[in-house]
Amino acid sequence: QARSSSLPSSGCLGRPSPRALAHRRWLPPPCARMASSAAIASDSLASQEDLELIGQLRAKFEAELSKRADRGTDHPCLFGDLALLRVLRGNDNELEKSAVWLARCLQKVADCDLDDMVFAMSKSLDECSTVTPLDAMLPYHSEIKEFVGAIFTAQKLTPAGDLVNYISFARFDMWKLTKCVEWQHWVKYMHGATIMRMVECDRQSRLQGRLVRVVTIIDVAECTLGMFNCMKFHRDHSRDLGSFQESVAAEIFGQVVVLNAPWVLKKLVAGLMHFLPERFRQKLKLVNGDGTDDPDFIRLVGGDAQLRQLLAVRESIFQTGPRGMRPELQMIPRRGVFVHSLDVLPGQQLLWEFEVLPGHGDGLLGASDAAFSADALWTDMAGAKRLVESAPLEALRRVSVAHGKVRGSFEVARPGVIFLRWSNAHGPLRRKTVRFAVALSPAPLPAEASAHRGGAGSAGPIWACCCQERN
Repeated sequence: QARSSSLPSSGCLGRPSPRALAHRRWLPPPCARMASSAAIASDSLASQEDLELIGQLRAKFEAELSKRADRGTDHPCLFGDLALLRVLRGNDNELEKSAVWLARCLQKVADCDLDDMVFAMSKSLDECSTVTPLDAMLPYHSEIKEFVGAIFTAQKLTPAGDLVNYISFARFDMWKLTKCVEWQHWVKYMHGATIMRMVECDRQSRLQGRLVRVVTIIDVAECTLGMFNCMKFHRDHSRDLGSFQESVAAEIFGQVVVLNAPWVLKKLVAGLMHFLPERFRQKLKLVNGDGTDDPDFIRLVGGDAQLRQLLAVRESIFQTGPRGMRPELQMIPRRGVFVHSLDVLPGQQLLWEFEVLPGHGDGLLGASDAAFSADALWTDMAGAKRLVESAPLEALRRVSVAHGKVRGSFEVARPGVIFLRWSNAHGPLRRKTVRFAVALSPAPLPAEASAHRGGAGSAGPIWACCCQERN
């Protein structure tokens, strides 16, 4: 048994690749792709009036677009007729506003050297062995995957034919990311993700005969506010990426759905809704829990089976120990102690892992920490449950955010109760948050347990502990 307690103390369409054509088998039937009249108008291809506006928009940038055509950099996802139609739709079909946006886009493409990125992402998509692009195709994915668990494109489309993207922020620790990942690698990863999405949406739009967008599902389960309260990350992100997507990707992103939003976020969004543009208000949706009891949301993401497949990405993040330990979040109040206890028998093995999470006051008060210790109360071997002695297993020590995951294991030689303690007694000003996981192997059969038994004079249990420092 386990117990826990908290104690106070270009324009040419071209032919799609065979790989892209294969994606057609996931297209819903035409009747299922019908939506409201407003959505049909928004997603429809260019009318005669639109084509005239596209021609006028091209004429304003004739010199630059001609040079790009000569160099082979008139990328369809950026400068094709479908891309320019997106520019018009995103600027209310106003020619002058669209021209201002396109001028900014051309400058951003040059500043960020996106021509090479378009070539690289297009090649990856052409050569991939899967129908849909994978996160592993993005630049520096091997470094970023520790922080972002995602499915870049789900196999099934929405009923309207849009793409589905799932992102779990359970490990999106901005503090750790800024320390462990070279910042320019994060920037290139974001550039690659945006360009890959534009290439995919452009190709899918040609296949479906409509403007395809992506529905983004953001899962904030297991997140804490402290994970996102890193001023350095926000400052650098604002400088290098703040206006990137809105400068190059017109009408690519559709509805944004947030899962498992805490009540604080819901209140904040509700208060801000009155000040947000109507177009953005229509796109943002907060869903209670995982959305598994919301029929409209399940239909949107391609059905119950696909939703559970997406949510499995988040669950896989938490399979941390050798026996698939599932971490729990525990808040330790100011001057408080959190205790997790387990009844143990000889021959069992106890595995544990924990980390102290960043807090919202770390920037002012320093990195969050907690004092960890472990001890046991041993009972007699006869099974009468009489307490024989108490014994310290791990001396009290301070563990901070910088230590990362702390892991340990314990081979039990005597029956009793083991207590794992996290203390915030030294913290009078702020609470601390710990993510921990504990697993206990099944008790061995009596014949097997006899080998583990020792009398009062036995050497006792062996405690092994290791600490994995963050880089």
